[in-house]
Amino acid sequence: MKTKLAENIKLLRKERKMTQEQLAEAMGVTVGAVYKWESNQSTPEVGTIMELANLFDTSTDVLLGYEWVSSNAGAALERIVSLTHEEKYEEASTEAEKALKKYPNHFGIVYRSALVYLLRSESVRDRKLYSRAVSLLDHACELLSQNKDDTISEISIRTLIAKAHLLSGDPKGALDVLKRHNACGVNNATIGMVLADYLHDADEAEKYLGRAFQAYIDDINSIVVGYANVFFQRKDYDAAIDCFFWLRTVLRGIQPRTELTWFDKYDCVLLESIAECHCFKGQFDTAKLYLKEAVERAVQYDSASQGEVNAMEFFTKLRIEQQPTYDLYGKTAMDCLQRRMQPDDEGVPQLWQLWLDVKKEVFPDETV
Repeated sequence: MKTKLAENIKLLRKERKMTQEQLAEAMGVTVGAVYKWESNQSTPEVGTIMELANLFDTSTDVLLGYEWVSSNAGAALERIVSLTHEEKYEEASTEAEKALKKYPNHFGIVYRSALVYLLRSESVRDRKLYSRAVSLLDHACELLSQNKDDTISEISIRTLIAKAHLLSGDPKGALDVLKRHNACGVNNATIGMVLADYLHDADEAEKYLGRAFQAYIDDINSIVVGYANVFFQRKDYDAAIDCFFWLRTVLRGIQPRTELTWFDKYDCVLLESIAECHCFKGQFDTAKLYLKEAVERAVQYDSASQGEVNAMEFFTKLRIEQQPTYDLYGKTAMDCLQRRMQPDDEGVPQLWQLWLDVKKEVFPDETV
């Protein structure tokens, strides 16, 4: 077992904006002693390590920063993970307890053991198992400095703790954990669900659910457009087109297509993207149809009065903020399309000519 004591003393001191002199004064030692600790020339005594942990408001485990190099620990962890995947939770928990006795401060073993107890508790509904899972997850948070898996963070672990509270019949405990660890609203959806489903507080739930839904709209747009570009780069144009059609369906929701809404402004961009994909497929007639629909939709949207553009019905029911983010693409729907079109469009020179042809058809009296 290795530790990162020297590195962590220096790191924690700097985090608290302390000089070596200030740390030395706080600990009642010489500046030379602090220098030797941080340069790994000497190691503080056990009592001093405990005082340092108290000063830095952390645990001795975190301060020491254990790095386990034992192959036995790795083998024990593999057995726990393997039994968990096979859903042999009782055997896995037996292995977990054996490993925890030998390696009580090994992040991987502590974390995976906690998951075993959480999964086992879901099937047998035993409060003791929930409690054991929470205890181990709390300890895993203290050992996070050992973690090398970027999918695991304190927030993800705290969310599991909240889940354990919910499963054990303690929604208030779950809510407290979720609210305390809700950076950037990451737990808004779950908080809203707990408030609505478990605590029956509709008004408070609506606040969190509304924030979560607005974030979801932005996220789902970014995700699907991102996927469309992935498929586009792989020349899988059919899959890219499917992405755009799916996004159009989801964002419009239950609103009738005959009604004009603020979504139609963004829909012009999606229609142009579909046309571009068809150009790459060599289907220029189909591309022209979508491009023409985009232009006609843009004209309809831009010429409509404010009263003719309906609110999104589903958003209204959810009391969601109606202000769209699509203005970023241009002040008008036609601006959105103009910005998408370029005469030297790399790879699709036909798209520009189709654009000119469509504009002549839609605006026969104007000079294009």
